[in-house]
Order: sequence, then C-alpha cells, then structure tokens
Amino acid sequence: MKTLGLIGGTSWHSTVDYYRLINRGVHERLGEVNAARLVMFSLNMQEFKNIIDAGGWKAGENYLVPFAQKLEAFGAEGLVMCANTPHIVADGIRAAVSIPLIHIVEATALVLAQKNVSTVGVLGTTFTMEQPFYRDMLEKHGIKMIVPEPEDRAWINDNIFGELAAGVFRDETKQRYKELMRELGERGAQAVALACTEIPVLIKPEECPIPAFDTIAIHANAAVEWMLG
Repeated sequence: MKTLGLIGGTSWHSTVDYYRLINRGVHERLGEVNAARLVMFSLNMQEFKNIIDAGGWKAGENYLVPFAQKLEAFGAEGLVMCANTPHIVADGIRAAVSIPLIHIVEATALVLAQKNVSTVGVLGTTFTMEQPFYRDMLEKHGIKMIVPEPEDRAWINDNIFGELAAGVFRDETKQRYKELMRELGERGAQAVALACTEIPVLIKPEECPIPAFDTIAIHANAAVEWMLG
C-alpha cells in the first residue's frame, strides 16, 4: 500500500468524510483490520481564504505548496487536496513536488464519461463554476458543463462560505439546492456534479431530484485505487 498525503481543512467537515471514505475503501478491499496509510495537514480555512481574498490564487498557490512539499518529506507518495476549488492551482502544486497529485476534476470527469453523461450541471464556489479549470477538464473528456444563472451562482458561493463551510446545514438550504438541480435538469443537464465538497455533506446523491455525483466519494475512491494499485 502506498502512503497518501492529504491537504485538508477546506473545510474540516468534508475532510472528515475523506478520512472516513478512504479508510473504509481500503478496509473493504483488504479486510481484517487494514486501514489507509495517511499523513495529513489540516489547514485553517479562514487563513487560506484571507490569503486568496488579499492576493488572489497565486498567493493561494504559494500558501499550499509548502504543505505539499512537507507531506512529501514526511513520506507521502501521492497527494490529495480535499476540496474542488484549490485545484485551480493543481498545476503549480504538481510542479512543486515529485509525487503525483490525484486530481478531483480528472477523477470526476472519468466517472461521468463512464456513465455516458455528456452534459452535466456543476454546483460549487464561483471559482469552480466560472474559472476554466473545471470546464476545460470536463470538455477534454467530451462533457459539456452548465451552471446556474449568475444570481444563483452568487447565492451558492455565499451559502458555501457563510453556512456550509461553517458547519451550518439547514433543511431550507437543502431544498434550495434541489430547486437549482431541477432547473439545471430543465436546461439539459443529465446529471449534476456536487462540485463543492461541502454540498454532499448537506445533501446526498440519493436525495437529489436528478442523478447526482458526489465528488468526495469519487475522489476518495480514486485515491484508494491509486494506493492499492
């Protein structure tokens, strides 16, 4: 089994799910009392957010790189960033270390393609919904990406940082996400990607009104396959 390094804390609520799912995946495959070999840095999300707000994503990359390098020095043979949005700087992280980064959007695109999804609605931060890193990766796999209307994107972003990342999960919020998913379906989405790792903490795929893909579960499974491959 390879040793995996996790950059977590963005937010800690979803990082808990990563830890649980990766360990469960290893145990299910190997049995007995086997568990995942992991090393982790859990960041202070507020500190990370403040750095990005003040200096943009280049500053965010400069903040993340030392954590990736320290994980490699501690014995990690591969890396996972436990969130969607920080993959904006995935190329910079990859360039700064000599170990592979298991990319959440690559893993998600592969699963969507395997399920013959050609048009997917994406729900996440405004960075995820509007920056090219997500759309470009999906298009590379022949998948069209659609997102909510601008005012709804603003609401989602405010909700993620104002509620979900702070551990506030309300039924009214869940219902609003369901409405947004229905609207994406009406606009042609065959499925929706829960592309902020806090959204699957709020609402599980089986609760969604159209087929939904949990990016935490997809990413964790890709990590387990890599560790045991």
